[in-house]
Amino acid sequence: MWKRLMVAGVVAISGCQVAPGRGIAGSGDALARLAAALPGEYDNHEQAMHAKGGVAVPHLRETWKSLGDDLWLWKLQIRDAPNAAEASWLYRLAAVDGRIKLTPYRALDPAAIKAALGEPSRFRFDTTQWAELAPCAQTGGWKSTQFTAAADAGACSALLSGLGESAGLLPLRLSMEGDMLHTATFADQARGAEAGIDARRLRWFGGWAAINGGGPKAQSDNQDWHMQKDLHLSSEGGRVPLRWRDGAVSGWSLELARTSYPERKLDVLQLNLIDDASGRVLDYVWANPETTAIGFNLGWVQVGLTPASEAYTE
Repeated sequence: MWKRLMVAGVVAISGCQVAPGRGIAGSGDALARLAAALPGEYDNHEQAMHAKGGVAVPHLRETWKSLGDDLWLWKLQIRDAPNAAEASWLYRLAAVDGRIKLTPYRALDPAAIKAALGEPSRFRFDTTQWAELAPCAQTGGWKSTQFTAAADAGACSALLSGLGESAGLLPLRLSMEGDMLHTATFADQARGAEAGIDARRLRWFGGWAAINGGGPKAQSDNQDWHMQKDLHLSSEGGRVPLRWRDGAVSGWSLELARTSYPERKLDVLQLNLIDDASGRVLDYVWANPETTAIGFNLGWVQVGLTPASEAYTE
C-alpha cells in the first residue's frame, strides 16, 4: 500500500557518486547536541494504535545509529503486515553557515547497508557504494530544546524515480525534542501536508514470567509452575507470548506500551496480559514511564520486568 503513496518522480537519479566531505572542525555545540540526542530506536506504536479521523497511520520503527566521522545510518521500517517495508539511508551531518545540514546517501550495494548495521565500528565509507542525494538534504537548527530540519520537497521529488521501492520512505523533515522524534516521508504526504510520524525512543525491559499449569482456574495449592526467564520487551508495544515449559505457546501474551489517558491527564507505562484468541486485555498494571520495575501477580500468572542493559530484536 505504501508504495502507491509515493510522489511520482520525473528525473532519474544520476549515476555520479560524490564522497561526502569531512565534518567541519569545531562545528560547535549545535552539532554536538544533535549527535548526543539522535542515537537510539524510535517507534510510533501509540500514534498508530490511536489514529483519529479514520485515517490509518503506518506503524513505523526508526533507528539512528552513529557510524563515526559524522556519518549516521537512519533506518525506517513499516511494521504493518502485509505492507511491511523498510529503507536505510546514510546521512552526513555537518555545520554549514550556522545551520545543521543532513545530507542523505542511498546504497548502491546492499552489502553496504549490511556492513553498516552489522559492525558500525568497522564501517568505512566507499564512494563506489553510495550515491549522494544532495537535493534531499535537510537543513535546520535548534530552538530551545527542539531541533527541526526540512528538505525542499519539490527539488527532492525529482530524484524519486531513481530510488525504486525505497522512495516512499525517504524523509523530508524531522523534529526532535526529548525522547520524541517527529518525521515525515514522501509516503506521509498522502495523509496531508502536515502529516507525519510521532515516534518515541524505545526503552528495553527484560525479566521473567511464571504460569501455573492450571491456568486462570488454578487452585491455590497447585505448584505446577512453568517458568520463562528470557523475556525481552520494548516500551513501545513490545509483545511476547507466554510459553509452557516445553516451549509451546500458552494462549496468553504480554504487551508493554507507553499509553496516554488525556481525560485523566495520565502518561504511563502499561503492562497488559492479553488473551491471544480474542485479543482482549485480561488485566493490566501501569507505572511511571521512567520506572525501574514493573510486574504483577494474579495468582495463576506472575511477571517481573526491569530495564535491560541492551537492545533486542522483536
